[in-house]
Amino acid sequence: MSEKLDLKPRLTLRIGITGHRPPRLPRERNEAVRHSCEDIFARAKHALEDIYERNRDVFSDEAPVVRLVSAMATGADTVAAEAALAQGLPLSACLPFRKEDYARDFEPSEWAQTQALIEAAESTVELVDHRPGDPGAYEAVGRLVLAQSDILIAVWDGDAARGRGGTTEVVAQAVASHMPVIHVWPDEIHPPQLLWSGLHDEIPDRPSIDGVERVELSKALPQLLEALCAPPEGEDAQCLQTFYAPAPKRKQFSMAWPLLLLACGTKSLSKTRFKMPTVAEARTYFMPMVEPFAGLGALGRRLNDEVADRFARADMAASYFALRFRSSFVTNFTLAALAVLLALSGLFWPAGKSFLIAAELLVIALIILNTRSARRSDFHTMWIDRRHLAERLRLLAMSSTLGRLELRDVEDGTTHPGWVTWYARATARELDMPPGQLDRDYLARVRETAIRLIRDQIAYHDGNAHLMEHTNHRLHQAGDWLFVGTIMFCALYLSTPIFSDKMGYISGVSLAAVTTFATAFFPALAAALYGIRMQGDFAATAERSTALARRLRKLEASFQRDDLGYTRLVDRIRRLSDIMLSDVHQWQQQYETRPITLPG
Repeated sequence: MSEKLDLKPRLTLRIGITGHRPPRLPRERNEAVRHSCEDIFARAKHALEDIYERNRDVFSDEAPVVRLVSAMATGADTVAAEAALAQGLPLSACLPFRKEDYARDFEPSEWAQTQALIEAAESTVELVDHRPGDPGAYEAVGRLVLAQSDILIAVWDGDAARGRGGTTEVVAQAVASHMPVIHVWPDEIHPPQLLWSGLHDEIPDRPSIDGVERVELSKALPQLLEALCAPPEGEDAQCLQTFYAPAPKRKQFSMAWPLLLLACGTKSLSKTRFKMPTVAEARTYFMPMVEPFAGLGALGRRLNDEVADRFARADMAASYFALRFRSSFVTNFTLAALAVLLALSGLFWPAGKSFLIAAELLVIALIILNTRSARRSDFHTMWIDRRHLAERLRLLAMSSTLGRLELRDVEDGTTHPGWVTWYARATARELDMPPGQLDRDYLARVRETAIRLIRDQIAYHDGNAHLMEHTNHRLHQAGDWLFVGTIMFCALYLSTPIFSDKMGYISGVSLAAVTTFATAFFPALAAALYGIRMQGDFAATAERSTALARRLRKLEASFQRDDLGYTRLVDRIRRLSDIMLSDVHQWQQQYETRPITLPG
């Protein structure tokens, strides 16, 4: 496969709409609401173009785009959809029922208008779990609009909720999930307001409608879009550019870590891999997860092209930096033991003392250079960041097939995410909704893909647990035998005078020199093995993989046991996401305080 990958995302902003229906939104107010929405869309387009012009090196060559996501209910939803089309915005429709069932919510003339808007949408998804009129359907489609959006426009009178799945309930969910809400008052008196936890000096864990900060929208919209869409700055910006840079064309190898696994008997020679993984291999591994959805219009194309490319680059780079990090600390401790070996070899080769000292200095210099190189390259951070990104993209490929982009699921709640979160969110924004009905056949396909992913992860964690546990056991065992050997040499030396003076030499070499060598080098080598064990954290890693495999098996059983419904499947995939990302977060906590250091 060519190394030319589609890595730069298109600058995209997704806006959802919720609001009242008649009579709570009087028809005579429609024109004022339409004007407010058109003004918001025009301002958003202008702000996005400004961000794009200042950051052309970060985004693709495609023009920035603002997209509206609407459930197409009578009232605010359709008024906003008309405003979006008038402003040239692409439109995505998500319907709570099949079209023929949804039509029962409308007067014939209203449905004809709505149907025309649905046909003008770039994609339309239909939920089919609920019977016509079931309030649960409106609640489900409200959550889907939130999962598809960066910002929510709420045409809301500010009063309390009057039913399940209504505007007030959707606004409350948006505010609680740190989503910015643009409150458009239907009274034509109050100007639009921004409700957003990002306006707080100290961001609350779970903000509420009553407690969230508010500000007039005209004073805050450019800053809001800057916070949501502008690329990261400083060190994070450099990390993003490093990710964009082409991978080296020459084949690269890593020796120390594979040799350690080979020496421990953890892997056979035929399965020991010294060559670094390639982007093509990572992409081939990823494709079975997205190929079943290749026919889903724009969504299927992007999953099989852009998302596959970006996962492949992230996964390949994660494997590369993991090998470099692990090989670096194995090399350091091995060279430290070699330095001790060279120092002690003077006992047997006094004439070569100068050569041995020079060699020892060279080894020490190599340790320093290796440590500085690893710290300068920041292998452990590069590894974990790219592994985090790969997992986010893999999970995005899974959840997006159900229309769940989860754009507000970020570590800090609101603003200034790290480059990994920013990039994963920018990729998610480009994805459209799965077109058509999310019926049982389609949900079965999604479930089968999710189960395949779970089984793949179970196999990985089972294998990783065995690898880490076996390696840890062999290193521990070798360290124990080295200390046993030290004790035996000490005992042999102490017992020599008891038996015979002739035993003071072994093959003409002083037993004292041999004992000094063994009792100094064996503990040094054991300490080096112990250092490798501690830096690699083999035991804890094995325990985590075992625990994760156990959790994944329980989740697989739930997938197999559950009735095939949209809401239940969404919940299960969210649970899968929590499990897989918890593994990444544990790796982050483990290694962010364990950079490569000089052995000591």
